[in-house]
Amino acid sequence: MKLQNPNGDLTVTSNFTKARQALHTSTPGNIFCRDKELDIIETFLQNHIDNGTSGSMYISGRPGTGKTACVTHILANRTFSGKFKSILINCMLLHTPTSVFQQVAQQLDPKWNTTAKEALSYLEDRLTESGPMIVLVLDEIDQMSTRDQSVLYALFELPALTNSRLILIGLANALDLTDRSLIRLQSRVHFKPVLLNFSPYSKQEIATIVSQRIQEAVGEDVGNVIAPSALQYLGGKISSTSGDLRKAIDICRRAVELAETGAKKQSVLASSNSELQTSESVQTNKCVSIPILCKMMASVESNAFSVGNSDDVDDTPLQQKLIIVTLLVLVKFGKSKQVTLGKLHQSYSKVCSKYGMTTIDFDEFSHTCSLVESRGIVILKRKSNPRLAPICLRLDEREVESTLKDKTLLSSILAQGSLFV
Repeated sequence: MKLQNPNGDLTVTSNFTKARQALHTSTPGNIFCRDKELDIIETFLQNHIDNGTSGSMYISGRPGTGKTACVTHILANRTFSGKFKSILINCMLLHTPTSVFQQVAQQLDPKWNTTAKEALSYLEDRLTESGPMIVLVLDEIDQMSTRDQSVLYALFELPALTNSRLILIGLANALDLTDRSLIRLQSRVHFKPVLLNFSPYSKQEIATIVSQRIQEAVGEDVGNVIAPSALQYLGGKISSTSGDLRKAIDICRRAVELAETGAKKQSVLASSNSELQTSESVQTNKCVSIPILCKMMASVESNAFSVGNSDDVDDTPLQQKLIIVTLLVLVKFGKSKQVTLGKLHQSYSKVCSKYGMTTIDFDEFSHTCSLVESRGIVILKRKSNPRLAPICLRLDEREVESTLKDKTLLSSILAQGSLFV
């Protein structure tokens, strides 16, 4: 059926469609409101790439503040006079901290395949050979944290090797990672990374960035897609809680989708019966309003732990997933909602043995449980004897199960839970 639209509803729908497509959370073509940070990163890279000198930088900032977007944007769009190869690794996706050395080695030589210990020696030799500069970007580098911090120390010491051609950029949320956990780096100038912190986006910055994204897509007044008051409302709400731009864009995209769907339905009704055009039941949504945004915010908050709406679930490292599901098994099939760390490690070891996975020792296991605690999934109480430390789920069992139910392996573990108690 061909739509007849004398009041311009097709144009409204088209604008909604363009705006929705522009409101994605991948790296955009243009970066707004981060000029200072972009200049610092670009100057750092230019100095080291063009002069052929090694170095390291640690970029901190809360989630959704543009850290990764700025780095990847510069590497993809800026031109440097020196030759270089870039490697980007998301540390959240690595099974163990030491596997980062294998990942880097395989990026340098796809045929290379051996142990993590041999990988570090290989990198030390390879990175001091002649050749183009290597820009290694490690996103979520705090996931490489271990009890003795040997992995992080090794990574930050690679650029300090004689004749090293490594330029290391680590990104994480913690502001004081290098000062608090990597004290040894402060003792020698060559080891100490350049520090850069990304502040959370302000109300006006969030409104400006979302507005610019939509402006680039529709090529006309943004008010035709989202009301200025709604933009300010969205910016104020997000900046007061997290300053997470990705969350703001996600909420806005959903609101635009809702308005787009409504506009399409109203166009069909209007074209099939012209009398309905003036009816109170057919009022075209000319733009996204505050009530629509409120509805989307409530929806996002209520589904914070659902698989479809949570990036954190998909990015959880395998060892952390195994700990979470093992604890869930003990809670479901055991006699108590709380278990000791020693008991959890014992059951976790059974799970790893059953499925042929690498088992980490208790010290590493204890540290990984602390990382899970930092994600707000478990509560871990400290004891002088760490094996007796009690641990329990912070979330409701059903919420945890819902985040794991579509993962084949984890579902299998839950189905055979009685074997691991």
